[in-house]
Amino acid sequence: MDRTMTVTGAGSALAAPDRVRIDGELSGKCNTYAEAATASAEAVRGLKKAVGDAGFDMDSLKTSGFSVSAAYRVVDRDGVRANAFDGFAYSHRVTMTVDAAEDNLGRLIESLISSEGAPEFHVSYLVSDPSKPMAEARTAAVKDARHRARELADAAGVKLGGIVSIAYVSSPCRPSAARRMMLGSCIGDAITPEDAEYQDSVSVTWEISG
Repeated sequence: MDRTMTVTGAGSALAAPDRVRIDGELSGKCNTYAEAATASAEAVRGLKKAVGDAGFDMDSLKTSGFSVSAAYRVVDRDGVRANAFDGFAYSHRVTMTVDAAEDNLGRLIESLISSEGAPEFHVSYLVSDPSKPMAEARTAAVKDARHRARELADAAGVKLGGIVSIAYVSSPCRPSAARRMMLGSCIGDAITPEDAEYQDSVSVTWEISG
């Protein structure tokens, strides 16, 4: 019977974020559906103008979601709480990605918070091309598997032979700590984004003898 040993190795690699993504939401309430839809469109146009005035491409501001729905408020009717129609609420979610240079981020945030009907927003740091750190993580995982296999072989008093198989299921290119949420109130402070950590694993089977 063939004698083998299978070991799973883990590896990680760090990458400095090079992009910044801003996600915002414009919201409000109007008396009619048509007024809500118009107000939403006007708010987005105003936000695009502010982005353009700050020196960015207005078309880089994209819509990620939009809704208009009936709004209700709680009223007391003869001691009974009930919902009463209270107009139409709109929500228009927008997103924009720029280079991670601090002056870019500062100018863009200033344009957002100074625009009429400034949106609520948050900022996240991204790595635009995770292929290199993921490759480094896989290489580290193979090295880790080999190191563990040698340790186990020595402890068991056997010799490590050739590789029989390598099992690998590609992990999604998703950093475990790649996104750092920042609020607009941090503008003017020194911002140092944390490195993104990419992780991967691989299982290797060796022949053993002795």
